[in-house]
Amino acid sequence: MTLATGNIWSSTCSLEGRFVYYVNWEQPEKIWRIPIEGGSPVEVARILGDSIMGNITVSPDGKYISYPYTSYTGTAPGRHLAIIPATGGSTVKQFDMQGDSWGVGPYWTSDSTALQYLQLNDGISNVWEQPLLGREARQLTRFTSGRIFDFAWSDDEKQLFLARGSASSDVVLLTGFH
Repeated sequence: MTLATGNIWSSTCSLEGRFVYYVNWEQPEKIWRIPIEGGSPVEVARILGDSIMGNITVSPDGKYISYPYTSYTGTAPGRHLAIIPATGGSTVKQFDMQGDSWGVGPYWTSDSTALQYLQLNDGISNVWEQPLLGREARQLTRFTSGRIFDFAWSDDEKQLFLARGSASSDVVLLTGFH
């Protein structure tokens, strides 16, 4: 069964398995919700800023959706995190993200009180945590080289699993073709 069609990005299920959430990349970008058994999609929210820059994630308690977005113009250019009600409505919280960020996450903590994400500074990535209560974001890992491509915590939250390495690329100029 096809639930949705179009220019779709970042589909995810609610934890109880009742809904699928996704982003439609057509401008303006919007988050939609559709029952897992099918039906009509319902608009949840319009993406803030200029574009989503990662995945949408549903909080473990099922109350909220978070997503990262970028703004290139306006009063707050840069990268940000937004939190919206899972049922739709106005933005509940917004946070500025420092440095660059990699395209994974944000991930919710198991108690739905904070978001964790990757932040890239000078080509080095680390895991950061942004509490929802407005406190400053804090750095959880302290790597001095390399990049983290993704991460996940063990069920008991005592071990952090990382996909980590380096990225390289080459540029080649081809000339003389007629």
